[in-house]
Amino acid sequence: MSPTQLEIKVKALQRLVKEEKYYLQELKDQKKHVDELKADSSVDKYDLKKQEEVLADTERLLPTLYVKIKEFQDNLEEYLNTYNGNEDTKEAKEAIETSKKLLSKH
Repeated sequence: MSPTQLEIKVKALQRLVKEEKYYLQELKDQKKHVDELKADSSVDKYDLKKQEEVLADTERLLPTLYVKIKEFQDNLEEYLNTYNGNEDTKEAKEAIETSKKLLSKH
């Protein structure tokens, strides 16, 4: 059986919230790596510069991710406001609350 529109919207929002955790961990790990490279005088400057670019890319990605989470959250809320089906909406409401908490921190 194909997933319903409600399931698709809920899973998409949940996936984005989960991705945020991965990106934050990647950012933390990359910062540590860059700091280690900076402390090592034998590191090639080109290698350090490339790793700093990777770090900057990850930092630039997060604001875009937060915008996307907000869009998916709003879309799911709007969908729930007009939803007339018989599916349980508990998971959808939990996903919205989770995303609101996450966005309130940023």
